[in-house]
Amino acid sequence: MTTHIAQAVDPMSIILSSSAYRIWVELHHPNVPALTSITDLAKKLNVDEKAFAVARAKNLEAHCRAVISAMETAHK
Repeated sequence: MTTHIAQAVDPMSIILSSSAYRIWVELHHPNVPALTSITDLAKKLNVDEKAFAVARAKNLEAHCRAVISAMETAHK
């Protein structure tokens, strides 16, 4: 019998740099999505941190779209 343990990953930890993520964690509990407050975080980041976050978010978005497409195609 195989036991599966569910694990959660905060997507913001994937998108933001380490220093930006520390700011995010201080502003929010990491397991509670608070995307409406992303503007508050953005105001505290420098240009490089913002560019890093945008690039990572776009990469994650592409990955998510590929997963959604594969799952939807598999059900047809």
